[in-house]
Amino acid sequence: MEYNEKNLPLAKWLIDKTNTKDYRIGNLLGMKHPKVDGDLLKIVGGRDELVRQAKVLERIPALGGEEYLHFDWREMNTDITKIDYRVEVIPGLCDLIGVIDPRERQLQAITRVCKLQEDVSGSCLFAYCNHVLEQLNKGNTKELSKAEDEEFLKCLKALADLKEPEWKRVFSSKVFEKKNDITPSKVFERIYQGAVIEALKYSPQYEEGMSDDEILAAHGILSYSQTLEWKGAVEYCMTGRNGTAIEEKIDTSLNYYGTVLNAQTLEHAVPNLRNSVEKIIVIENKANYESMEYDPKVLYIFCHGYFSPKEVRFLQMLMKTAPEEIQCYHWGDMDYGGIQIFLYNEKNIFPNLIPWKMDVPSYKAALEKEKGIKLCSKKQKKLEALNAGKLEVLKQCILENKMEIEQEMLI
Repeated sequence: MEYNEKNLPLAKWLIDKTNTKDYRIGNLLGMKHPKVDGDLLKIVGGRDELVRQAKVLERIPALGGEEYLHFDWREMNTDITKIDYRVEVIPGLCDLIGVIDPRERQLQAITRVCKLQEDVSGSCLFAYCNHVLEQLNKGNTKELSKAEDEEFLKCLKALADLKEPEWKRVFSSKVFEKKNDITPSKVFERIYQGAVIEALKYSPQYEEGMSDDEILAAHGILSYSQTLEWKGAVEYCMTGRNGTAIEEKIDTSLNYYGTVLNAQTLEHAVPNLRNSVEKIIVIENKANYESMEYDPKVLYIFCHGYFSPKEVRFLQMLMKTAPEEIQCYHWGDMDYGGIQIFLYNEKNIFPNLIPWKMDVPSYKAALEKEKGIKLCSKKQKKLEALNAGKLEVLKQCILENKMEIEQEMLI
């Protein structure tokens, strides 16, 4: 007769009883002595079933006999009060009912993740692999199902191998086949996107407060069109198919109501800041950006949150053409996210960035106009732990008043 966890639930109960952190890391040895109680009787199907299954297990030589598995019989072998078993009997019980030994399962997962870590060495996913291995080596199972999902691991490797940004659905089509009636182009978004985003939060490119789309874009998976908007005197030329710059320049100083470059243009454009520009102001929110009137001496840049990789590259090139004395300002929300975006722009694009309308007087003026939004406890804890740099005084003011200010409310 072939046994399984349905016709021999007592074996599965013994396995589950032993399946602890210590067992999964190989530190659990010796004897166990669980008592028979109502819960066990319910699991196995009653006292008669307990007796039947115990007698089956006693008759299987591969389990090692009474030295490894012993039942404390009572009432002329019609009742059991206690079970004595050695931990070493568990692999045999697993083989008997056709389930994988929890210790072996953990080891197999560790092997898979070690292989992935080797494949993604030096990439944004290396730290995530370290995290998963740390958890598995401690006997934890939170990451176990992911480590067992070959499709998920294949997806991570494909992401690490990306040489150029890829549209989300194109990436999905290249990595996956049809799954559960979901077409290949939608498998990533429907099944794996959430887990991949959690993995990318261990990446050095991740910044606290990034949206899901921003996290994916920072790592080469595009879910929206990367565009850059500005009002001001910038000129740029395009690079040809051979990578060299075309001499003819495009001057945006005549676009009084703004200029928008799409992803492909950003990738192939070489910008230059016009000499007339004396000041750069980065504006986080669309309504505030749109309300700014054209000024030949000011370059207004709309940042919509975190700049995408192509926007960062373009702006870095632009800043290399700016004079050293140029002043760069950032106007954003007076909240945790706004401070994080300021710090990101200061670190990656504008090294001497100055907060604009993000000071204590601006904050208090907004509160007096009843423009505040109550600070939630989760954001409060994050703010308390954040080194806000030039916005440290504003941070303390937000914490003291427990109120945030969104930029749009100040129009």
